[in-house]
Amino acid sequence: MISGQQALRSIEQATAQLRQQEGALDAALRSAEESIVRLRHDRNTLFRQLAETRLDALQRERVLPALDRAEREALRLLEADRAALDALSDRLRKAEAEVHEAEAQRHEAMQSVTAATEALETLQAAVEPNVRSSEAWRGQERAASDAAAVAEAADAKADAAEADRDMKRKPYEADPLFMYLWNRKFGTSEYRSGFFVRYFDRKVADLVRYADARANYAMLLEIPARLRQHAEDRRLAFEAEKEKLIAVEQAGLAQAGSKPLEESLARAKAALAAAEARLTAASATVAAADGERQAAHADGGNSAFGRAVAMLAEADSQQDLRQLYADAAQTQSRADDDIVRRIEQVDTRLQAAERESADLRRQAQDLAARRSEIERQRDAFRRQGYDGPLGQVNDGGLLGTVLTGIVKGAVEGAVLGGVLKENAGRRSPRADSGFGGSGGFTLPDFGGRGGGGSWGGGGSGSSGGGGDGFRTGGSF
Repeated sequence: MISGQQALRSIEQATAQLRQQEGALDAALRSAEESIVRLRHDRNTLFRQLAETRLDALQRERVLPALDRAEREALRLLEADRAALDALSDRLRKAEAEVHEAEAQRHEAMQSVTAATEALETLQAAVEPNVRSSEAWRGQERAASDAAAVAEAADAKADAAEADRDMKRKPYEADPLFMYLWNRKFGTSEYRSGFFVRYFDRKVADLVRYADARANYAMLLEIPARLRQHAEDRRLAFEAEKEKLIAVEQAGLAQAGSKPLEESLARAKAALAAAEARLTAASATVAAADGERQAAHADGGNSAFGRAVAMLAEADSQQDLRQLYADAAQTQSRADDDIVRRIEQVDTRLQAAERESADLRRQAQDLAARRSEIERQRDAFRRQGYDGPLGQVNDGGLLGTVLTGIVKGAVEGAVLGGVLKENAGRRSPRADSGFGGSGGFTLPDFGGRGGGGSWGGGGSGSSGGGGDGFRTGGSF
C-alpha cells in the first residue's frame, strides 16, 4: 500500500517520461522532414545538371527557372515553418517546466496539509475520550439524544398525517361541485359574489352538504401542516442541542491547543489552493500547445512542410523533366548515366525518408494518445481527492507495473483507470470524524473536489459521508 501522494507522483513521473519521448519523436520527425526536403532539393539539382547537359538554350530557359522558383518558394515556406515550430517548441518547453514546478509546489503544499492534518488527528484522538467521559459532555449528549428522539417521532407523525391526508382528500377533490365552492372560498369571509350567483351557490352548497364537508376538508389539510411545522420546530431544537454538544467538544479541543494547529492547517490549505491555481494555468498552456502539435502531426500535408514538398514534387514531375530523365537513361553518355544513377539513389533514399516520416508521425499520435489518457486519469485522481491526507492506493506494485507498461507502449492507457478504480481509496480518520463538528471539526474535506472523474467511487478504505436530515448518526 502506498499513499495517494506517492501514487500521484508516480503518475506524474510517467507523464513526464512520455512527454520526453514526444520531444524526442518531434526532433526525429523534424529531422526526417528536413531530410525529405534536402533530398527533393538534391533531386532537383541533379535534374538541373541533366537539363544543362541535355537541353539547348531554349529548353533550359523554359525548364530551369521553374525549378528555381519552386525551390525558392519551398525554402521560404520551410524557413517560416521552422521559425513557427521553434516558437511552439520553446513555448511548450517553458510551459512544461512551469507544470513541473507547479506540481512540485503542490506536492510540497499537500505534504504540509498532511502533516497539519495528522497533528490534528493525533490531538483529536487524545482529547476525544477525555471530553466524552466528562459530566458536561454526557449531560449534553443525553439532551441532544432526547431532542433527536423527539424530532424523529415528530417527523414520523407528520409523515403519517401527510399519507393519511393524501388518501382521504381524494373523494373531496373528485367532487366538482365541492371543489367549485372550495375554490371560490364559499362560506368564508373571502367569498365574493353578487346576489344572483350567491343565491345559486347556496343551493349548490345545500345540495352537497358543503358546510360539514368544508370543515372536514379544512381540518384534513390543516392537521398535517401543523404536524410538519411541529416537526420542523423539533428539528431546530435538536440542532440547537447538537450545537451545544459540539461547543463542549470544541472547547475541549481548544483547551488542548487545537487553535495553532488549525491555523497551521489553514495556511497550508491556502498554499495548496495557490499551487493548484498555478498548476491549472500552466496545464492549460501546455494543453493548448499540445493541440497545435497534434494538429500538425495529424495533418502534415497542409503544413508548411507538406506544401513545400508538394511544390518541389510538382516541379520535378513536369513532363519535360520526365522525358529528359527517360531520354538520358537511354543514352550512352557516361555523364548522363552517372546523373541518372544518382537520381535513382536519391529516389530510393527519398522513399525511405518518406516512410520514416509517416511512421514517426503515427508513433507521435499514438504516444500523444497514451499520454493524454494518463493525464486524464491523473486529473480524475486529483478531483476525487485521493492524493489528500487520507488517500491511499492498495496495490502500489501493480500501479507501477501498469505505468511502466504504458510508458513502454506495452499497455493501453485506459488500463490505468481500472487499476485506480479498484485500488484507490481513503483511510478512515484515526478519531471519530464527527467529534467537534459535523463531518469532522479538525479534518479537511478531501472527499472529491470538482467532481466528475473518469472513474468514481472508492476502493478499499474509502469512506463516505452526507447529511440525512436532522439525524446525526454515530453518537445518536
